[in-house]
Amino acid sequence: MNTAFLARLSALACLILLICSSQIRAQQSSTPTPPVVSSTPDGSTAAEPPADPVPLLQNDSTSRRTLTVDEAVRFALRQASPYTQAQLEERIAQEDLRQSRIAFLPQFTMPLTSELFSSSRVNDETLWLANATGEIDVSGRLRAAHRRNRHLLTAAEAGTLAARRAVALATVDAYYALMFATERLHVAQETLSLAVAVEQIVRERFARGEGEETDALRARTQVAARRDELSQSRAGETAANATLSSLTGGNFTTVARVSDIARDVPEVSDFSDYTETLLELRPELRQADAQREAALADARAARRERFPQMIYSVSGGYDASDVRRITRYADPAVALGVSIPLFDWGQSRSREAQARLRAESFEMQRDYTRRALRQEFYAARAVALSALARIKETRIGVESARQHFALVFALFRRNDAPITDLVDAQDALAEANLAHYQAITDYRTSRVRLETTIGR
Repeated sequence: MNTAFLARLSALACLILLICSSQIRAQQSSTPTPPVVSSTPDGSTAAEPPADPVPLLQNDSTSRRTLTVDEAVRFALRQASPYTQAQLEERIAQEDLRQSRIAFLPQFTMPLTSELFSSSRVNDETLWLANATGEIDVSGRLRAAHRRNRHLLTAAEAGTLAARRAVALATVDAYYALMFATERLHVAQETLSLAVAVEQIVRERFARGEGEETDALRARTQVAARRDELSQSRAGETAANATLSSLTGGNFTTVARVSDIARDVPEVSDFSDYTETLLELRPELRQADAQREAALADARAARRERFPQMIYSVSGGYDASDVRRITRYADPAVALGVSIPLFDWGQSRSREAQARLRAESFEMQRDYTRRALRQEFYAARAVALSALARIKETRIGVESARQHFALVFALFRRNDAPITDLVDAQDALAEANLAHYQAITDYRTSRVRLETTIGR
């Protein structure tokens, strides 16, 4: 065994040990914690350290502060939802576009082959090459694939916006549902307090022999009914809080404190300039357009598969039995090949037809989506206008019902009005309050839905 053979064998052994040690270190390295993807005001994504998503929903009621609707939406956008999934799909589409760009560039390889022989009668041989291979896009297949991935990225971006709006709208609906449930609970508590006070008055009269037993039974029945309404209202508030907490990541065992429903009640409409033409700004329509263009680009790519394709290869290196004689056996090499497709049993034509059918499907989907958006736009505007008028009417109704109840209660205390009149006045007051709160809730939810429909 000669000295050159031992030297080259030692070099290969060191190279193998170096590769093995690097793989072991890579396996032992820990995986970093993935950052939390959040949304910035300009619509882009940013990485934030994982933290408590809703720090203000705590078990201690004294430490809670009011949760606004903007904060609820911001917390919901941080949670795992279709919006965060759409962000990941957008990043996947970005990588697909990056790969389609790289396809135009040559691929570099460096094969190293060494044949070692223990017998000194056979010369050892070493082959070392630096190779660059690629495709010359004479058929346009790579360009069509690049256009397809670019349109798919546009569709993914529009899908992210649509998912963001959907999560925000669901959070707003859940927030105002909790607000209405809270006010309904307050009305039930006030109604129960009045019913208990009336029962006390009737009981005292009956004890003095001034009232009828039927009045006492009626008052007791009203108290039982009001307690049942209070239990139902409390359960409704808990269910509404669970819905909101599932979106914001809040505490399911503690009801969130929301804003006052009567604060900043609108007086006049400020959405008269919202027209149907603004529907073209919706991301769902842009997504359907981009998907259609991507399908057409996919059809062009399938058609280009039937065109000739050109492949090149540039190599440089040496093939020698002695490293001291490299320059003698070193020489570059250039290869150019043309692949002419002859017959593929109709696969490329089938893929082209399939892509054109998908484009037609996306076109029909766009028309259907636009009709649905028009229906949603006119429905939301009608509900908003109706709710605005109902707010004014129910406010007057609440004042009238409150005054009527005060008069009937004063007459009842003087024993000049029957208990049935007082019960009717109490029911009318509770219904007027709930109708007023429902009108405010309907206006705010329909207003947000209207702005979402036109793409704002």
